[in-house]
Amino acid sequence: MAFYAWRDVVRDLVPNASLPAGMSRRSIVGDNAMLCLHEAFPDLACAPHRHDAEQFSIVLTGRMRFVIDGEARVLGPGEVAHISAGVPHAIESLGDYVQVLDVFAPKRPDILARIQELRPA
Repeated sequence: MAFYAWRDVVRDLVPNASLPAGMSRRSIVGDNAMLCLHEAFPDLACAPHRHDAEQFSIVLTGRMRFVIDGEARVLGPGEVAHISAGVPHAIESLGDYVQVLDVFAPKRPDILARIQELRPA
């Protein structure tokens, strides 16, 4: 068991294989799942992709367009998208600033590897 404050979690701002330019991510890793607080800036578009983790995306602020397996929907604060493992999806930020809390299960190896890179030596 542990307690966290997002302000104390290292923020990844560098575009990489799992983080497009215009987005930042802070991650908290549990035993079987991970939380990622994503912040998206204006005009962010994340190309269609898929991964082996189930995903829940909860929009906290702003509006985000999700395209999940070809179906598009705009979500705002308090709305949730569920993406099954292996299903193609893409996102686009609408407006000035968006915060989305993503829950992944199981933990994503690509994000875990990036967290290791960001840890101070």
